[in-house]
Parts: sequence; structure tokens; C-alpha cells
Amino acid sequence: MNVDTWMPQLDQARCTGCGDCVAVCPTGALAIAAGKAILARPEICQYCLSCEDICPMDAIALPFLICKGEACEC
Repeated sequence: MNVDTWMPQLDQARCTGCGDCVAVCPTGALAIAAGKAILARPEICQYCLSCEDICPMDAIALPFLICKGEACEC
């Protein structure tokens, strides 16, 4: 399985680059590049939900949470 499957997924088409997710990220894993949010440091992401919860455009998804506690084929 590709490890990227378990990282927050940022929809660049929906992202407005407001920076709310970057500001709320407790580890500094997110950044703004070319006017859009990116997962700049995936190795320090804690999968804490903060970015997904604060995004006003619903541009961030944490797919692992959909499968958590279940056997899944993500």
C-alpha cells in the first residue's frame, strides 16, 4: 500500500489558499506554496483532524478515518 493513501489529501481545485489549515496545524506539517495549501512535511503529520475541521472549503480529507476500526481496502 502506498503510504500517501494514509496522509491528509488536499484538493487543490477546492483550496483557496486561505492558510487556516497551516495556522492550526500543531506540527507545522502544512504550508502554502503557489497560493495553495500543501502537505510539506508528511513525516511529522499527526493526523489530528485540525486541518480538516477548520478548512472552510472542505478541501482536506483524512481518508484513514473513514476506515479506522474496520477492515478496509483503502
